[in-house]
Amino acid sequence: MMNGYGLHFAGFGILGWIINLLVIGIVVYYATKLALKHYDKDKN
Repeated sequence: MMNGYGLHFAGFGILGWIINLLVIGIVVYYATKLALKHYDKDKN
């Protein structure tokens, strides 16, 4: 019972880590995109 719960918790932890990584990736992507857009606007 305890081993099964530990395995489930580990699986959830990995899933949470993947979701966290995706969220960070999206935020960084949009921040970079907006920064580059703003930079191009200033350059022209």
